Amino acid sequence: MITYTWSISKLDCAPLENGLTNVVKTIYWGLTGTDENGVSASMSNSYPLSSPSPEGFADYLTLTEETVIGWLESNLDVGYIQSRLVNEIASKYNPPITSLPFPWIKVEEPIVVEEPVLEVIERAPRPWRSRPEPVLEVIEEPIITEEPIVTEEPVVEEPIITEEPIVTEEPVVEEVVVEEPVIEEVVVEEVVVEEPVIEEVVAD
Repeated sequence: MITYTWSISKLDCAPLENGLTNVVKTIYWGLTGTDENGVSASMSNSYPLSSPSPEGFADYLTLTEETVIGWLESNLDVGYIQSRLVNEIASKYNPPITSLPFPWIKVEEPIVVEEPVLEVIERAPRPWRSRPEPVLEVIEEPIITEEPIVTEEPVVEEPIITEEPIVTEEPVVEEVVVEEPVIEEVVVEEVVVEEPVIEEVVAD
């Protein structure tokens, strides 16, 4: 008898869609089948969900793991997935017949290149799992006595003053025009002195 166990690894949500908040868009799931001897096989994949109606929408904080698994069981072909797990478990008891290389031909071992390990970051936490509150440790920082910072005085370079030659202005010599005196010609009128008339007196 094989026991099947579902697991949910991540839920991708749309923050806002058609007026609804935190709408689940993709479920990342895994299904493991284990028989009575402890031999198991697993299968994992992702399933996209269609946009829910306002009437059938379930608030994200009220979701449980059983609710999400119910969505998967009602939408996936669970019978087909279980049959694949059964065949995989059976193949571990009865490995299939395979062709092996000739033992007398040396086959070089292939070079195995390790793939980088990708860190899985959950975009939204699963609401049915409570996370422990982080314990805050108080770390006392050492008291560092800072030495006074000596700031060097900036060196002020004196500006180089290039002396310009002193230009002495030549004195402006004003020409003094000495006007020659105007000599007015004086017209001297001849004074005619009339000689007195001497009358001769004749004695009788």
